[in-house]
Amino acid sequence: MERKNLIDLFYPPRCAVCDTILPFGTTGVCERCGRTLPYVEEPRCFRCGQTVENEEEEYCGDCRRREHLFRRAFPVLQYIPPVSDAMAAMKYRGRAEYADFYGGLLADRYREVWQEIRPDALVPVPVHPHRLRKRGYNQAERIAAAMSKRTGIPVREDLLIRVQDTKAQKKLSREERSLNLRAAFQAGEGTVPPCVVLVDDIYTTGATVDACAEVLLRSGATHIYVAPVCCGTA
Repeated sequence: MERKNLIDLFYPPRCAVCDTILPFGTTGVCERCGRTLPYVEEPRCFRCGQTVENEEEEYCGDCRRREHLFRRAFPVLQYIPPVSDAMAAMKYRGRAEYADFYGGLLADRYREVWQEIRPDALVPVPVHPHRLRKRGYNQAERIAAAMSKRTGIPVREDLLIRVQDTKAQKKLSREERSLNLRAAFQAGEGTVPPCVVLVDDIYTTGATVDACAEVLLRSGATHIYVAPVCCGTA
């Protein structure tokens, strides 16, 4: 028996949504969750990618009110249960393996987009070293790695660093989020290429990716896109 199959026998993979044990030899999500994944559907905001009420709306209300520093975002799923619960498990409860499924979704759902814009690099949104030590991994890095494996776009973890261990964004208002992230990120040691895709697990107000985009634009990037697994309202 192959090593992977032996590992699966004793530590069977679980559904990346509901956490139930999957049948032997399968990965990703169970059949039920595969049928009911809450994909972001058309019509969508041309900037952040969230669903809008009718196709005559080019932008959602949030993107009409504020200007973002990235060109477009391409979320895959709505940030609602049970996906929101899965995101929490991936980030806070050690389910790092879920990132393989969600990174694959980002790669496959927007394969034509990535081929069209031809990004130079995938840049995972960094976490502060303190949180990285506590959590053991950065879920955005895991998602980007899975996405890279499917697309061939290299992951660059040397372009951004997080220098402030800010408060959890989910506890803050829209205005507080922007203030919370001011000066939270700095340029890394790597040379920033022209076209990059920021990778993260959740997009709500865009405050985090805007803060990252500001640093990257100052460092030489000209085209910034965002690949979040989920999108939701603040």
